[in-house]
Amino acid sequence: MTNQKSSKTYQIFWKTTVCVSLSAVYIAALAWPFGLSEQGYVASRALLAGSVMFAISIPAWFINVKREFMAKEAQTAGEQEQVLDKIGELALNNKWLSPDEVKQVMFCQKADGKKFGQVAVKRNFLTLTQVKSLLNTQSNMKRNVTVEARDV
Repeated sequence: MTNQKSSKTYQIFWKTTVCVSLSAVYIAALAWPFGLSEQGYVASRALLAGSVMFAISIPAWFINVKREFMAKEAQTAGEQEQVLDKIGELALNNKWLSPDEVKQVMFCQKADGKKFGQVAVKRNFLTLTQVKSLLNTQSNMKRNVTVEARDV
């Protein structure tokens, strides 16, 4: 597990380094025209423009690094069972939604504050009949878990 974490940390460091380096080159290319003037090329103007663009891009780097570092680690077995109860997972299992569509619905769900099924229908990813079927399946799964827990 430690090797995996250090490998992931190295990958994140490498991605961040490449991103910052490419951004610096890109910003330098964008800032070059700001140095042109009637007196010739004024490097201080290009440097100022590049510095401003560089400073503006820093929050984006922080967001990307945070997203990489804060990514969820592998879930425990108990958490994985809970995930299977979710409608998005059930829709994936039925091949009604792709993983990208599930992510899109979840993103919109957070923004809208509505339930997964409502957002999926609104975005035309699922029909109302499919959502009802998924809710039925989810309800049956929960009943089976409750019955099994009583038997134990």
